Amino acid sequence: MTSRVFCNRCFQPPHRTSRFSLTNCGHVYCDICLRKGRKDECLICKVPCHTVLLSKHTDSSIQAFFMGIDGLCTKYSKETSQISEFQEKHRKRLLAFYREKISQLEESLQKAVLQIEQLQR
Repeated sequence: MTSRVFCNRCFQPPHRTSRFSLTNCGHVYCDICLRKGRKDECLICKVPCHTVLLSKHTDSSIQAFFMGIDGLCTKYSKETSQISEFQEKHRKRLLAFYREKISQLEESLQKAVLQIEQLQR
């Protein structure tokens, strides 16, 4: 994640002791610049904001913003494939259920038609 992170104010990349945060308005700040601003206000767009510390423990949905596109494509194509296979299996099972139900109803209908014909004779 650190290779795509830089402070949006001083433009410094991470170094050993620096920590970076992401605002809910989409800006990234090093801890030094973040301390220079007002609490809960973005240094760039001046709107009220909240920050999330970027680390290995940050939610994966936030970490995705800092991944390379190739890594994201690989990750999400695997997930998409698994989801697609899962959903396809369930659709097939549902379709088989309804086909069986239709078959039973058609059989019941044929029996009912035969009974009606017999009664009419």
